[in-house]
Amino acid sequence: MQSHGRGRAHPLVAVRIRRNGLDRDRFGISTGKRVGGAVVRNRVRRRLRDILRGWDHAGTTRWDILVVARPDSAGASFPELRAALLRVLSQTITKEGTT
Repeated sequence: MQSHGRGRAHPLVAVRIRRNGLDRDRFGISTGKRVGGAVVRNRVRRRLRDILRGWDHAGTTRWDILVVARPDSAGASFPELRAALLRVLSQTITKEGTT
């Protein structure tokens, strides 16, 4: 997936997307060891999954979406993380949808 698709980044998260040709979106979440210990990485993953569950782009095209947590995401509040991820997703989907 890294070699295809488009991406956007924010200090808290990076997102890579590509069309998948299916009838649903698929998500992958990556939290490297630079984010923190296992407890911290798991908390960040839980927060990202919760944000993605409520996300609806209202588009007909479906996507494979990779969300990469950056080290600063460990110290961010839930509203900050949510705002950053939704902003990056909307920018990436808009850009990919026009090309």
